Amino acid sequence: MGPHPNIKHIVVLMMENRSFDHILGYLMMENPEIDGVTDNLYSNTDSTGEPVRTTSGAAYQGQLILDPGHDVDDVYFQMYGVAFGTPAGDPNMSGFAQSYEQQGGGAQDIMRCFKPEQVPNTAALARAYAVCDRWFSSVPGPTLPNRAFAHFGTSFGRLDMSPVYFSGKPSIYSRLTAAGAQAKIYYYAPWSGTMGLTFLLTNQRQYFGLWGDFLSDCKNNKLPQYSFVEPPYYDNGATIAADQHPDHNIQAGDNFVRQVYEAVRSNDDTWHSTLLLVVWDEHGGIFDHVAPPKVEHPDGFTSTAPVFDFDHYGVRVPAIVISPYIQPGVVDHTLYEHASIPATATAQFIGAPRTNAPYAREQWANQLLALLELDAPRDAPPNWAAQPVDLSPDAVSRATAAAAKLHLDQVNEVHTVLAQSQPELAAQMDPSSVRTEGDASQFVATAMAALHPQAAPLAAGAGASPGGSQ
Repeated sequence: MGPHPNIKHIVVLMMENRSFDHILGYLMMENPEIDGVTDNLYSNTDSTGEPVRTTSGAAYQGQLILDPGHDVDDVYFQMYGVAFGTPAGDPNMSGFAQSYEQQGGGAQDIMRCFKPEQVPNTAALARAYAVCDRWFSSVPGPTLPNRAFAHFGTSFGRLDMSPVYFSGKPSIYSRLTAAGAQAKIYYYAPWSGTMGLTFLLTNQRQYFGLWGDFLSDCKNNKLPQYSFVEPPYYDNGATIAADQHPDHNIQAGDNFVRQVYEAVRSNDDTWHSTLLLVVWDEHGGIFDHVAPPKVEHPDGFTSTAPVFDFDHYGVRVPAIVISPYIQPGVVDHTLYEHASIPATATAQFIGAPRTNAPYAREQWANQLLALLELDAPRDAPPNWAAQPVDLSPDAVSRATAAAAKLHLDQVNEVHTVLAQSQPELAAQMDPSSVRTEGDASQFVATAMAALHPQAAPLAAGAGASPGGSQ
């Protein structure tokens, strides 16, 4: 379909590593149209052969201290119940419990889900706008290749966590710029860094802003046509990491989702011209019952190490589409993946993806514009509910905890990029010295100060607020 006449801005907030069943599945109890989960509805077997059933009782923090596996071999086992490379039929979603046992975690913990009242802001937005219960991560693997599909419409056959490969490729940002539109990645702060670091490789710093800039641009109706928002990835002083990557505090992320929504609503003109998507990059090894379908239109890129033809999507993730032109309570069963993000931006601001997107996954990805069914904007706010527990800076900090794989990957990413542009500084920094999340955040901050020096005055004057407060 063509562009929507009222939409001037598309905003994407991408969170980390939670599955659909885990975050939104229990909404099925109040809306049976949602393909979700209830107590004892699905099960895996543990290493002793005993059934481990779906249940509520997911904890905000402390339950997934051991990061569930989500590399390609882990996800293959979770989806098929057999080791990576073993021939299998269709995914049966049977290996989550044993996969987490292999990581050293409890089988039952990986099957636990949140009730809506535990994530009240996310649930309120899901009720008030559109839930997409067939949104799959693009790759059965980790963060960076999945985020690459959001930024490029493909991962160019990559399944690893190196950003260097993506340098110079045609991103949605450069394509929008070529079409006369503006685009920006708003990351929280230099000490948090950005998972969109690849764009700094080609000196495209104009594509970056900070959280405080996003708040200001929303309030003053100065958003670019396309915005990609990243939450804080680390605890830092009064700011609690809000990305929801295990084992960060889920409530902080739930509050941050609302903060992004409230920022868009801070100016009526901004609100009346914006489509906001809240989506998670991948499932993070946490149970979901829906088998990912096959990819009908692969883009021709394949991986040889490991061998993978990109013929299946990854595990289903939560996704909520928000706009004043969406009916309340919509449940959309359309198949979406992360290539749907640039496809929607292309359709709205450039032209039909079939002829204007460079790669097949984006060309054929379903778009979100069909959800905008109302002619006049709907301004009724969501029915907000109070957080069940007051969240404060006294919440359990991960600053002294062992750095998660995500953060070690991010440290290696910024160091690799820094080695290309400022090798002398990179030689003075040792990624292997990073032990804790606090170490990782400090390492990232040092690297980002050199890679994106424009962010320093922005951080000082932008008035960023803590990600964990509402």
